[in-house]
Amino acid sequence: MPADLPTRHDRALLRAVAVMAATAGARGARVVLDQGRLFTPAPWPRSGVPRRGAAGRCHRNALRIARLLPGAYVEGYALAGDGTVRAHAWCSTADGAVLDPARPDHPAVAYLGVPMACDFVHAVQQRTLTKTFFRGVLDPAVQARDAERIFLGGVPLHGVLDCGRIPPTAEDTPYGRQDEEQASEQHFPDGMPAPEKTQARALATTGQQV
Repeated sequence: MPADLPTRHDRALLRAVAVMAATAGARGARVVLDQGRLFTPAPWPRSGVPRRGAAGRCHRNALRIARLLPGAYVEGYALAGDGTVRAHAWCSTADGAVLDPARPDHPAVAYLGVPMACDFVHAVQQRTLTKTFFRGVLDPAVQARDAERIFLGGVPLHGVLDCGRIPPTAEDTPYGRQDEEQASEQHFPDGMPAPEKTQARALATTGQQV
């Protein structure tokens, strides 16, 4: 899908993931920044969808549901209403609306991730022997079992689905007044400048999952 005007939450998430991608060890963030799409938060449907599954298993639940519904399995990052950015997995409809079994009542305010075909993810699980304890294609432990092929070359084209919104480039997302106001609302130690706050928030949550 073509790029749309990003929301202030989209811009905040893009900046946070860019900070992560610039740090050593955050190789999954680089893949998401390079290949990710923006997705539209939406409430969990009242009917017509499978059960959400047990809490704390966002990757396994999202993959299971994506196999049963048209759309995509997505791995990336979610921005919560309190400003916390966490590694996450969810489902997407064909038009880019989020189906998030981990946050059915209060979806995150922004989502950035790589939409993947379930067959591709299943092949990764088989190749890495991680089906029973799957924590995502972009998980470092999974990639360590797979010669880090996705960290090195990205998700192959046959594994990526065309859904979600193409993020704008950095030049198309100026740091405006709304962004400054949002940064000032983050819960960080007093006296820390806004850019360092943003970086601290991103680094503190790298690798955490919801």
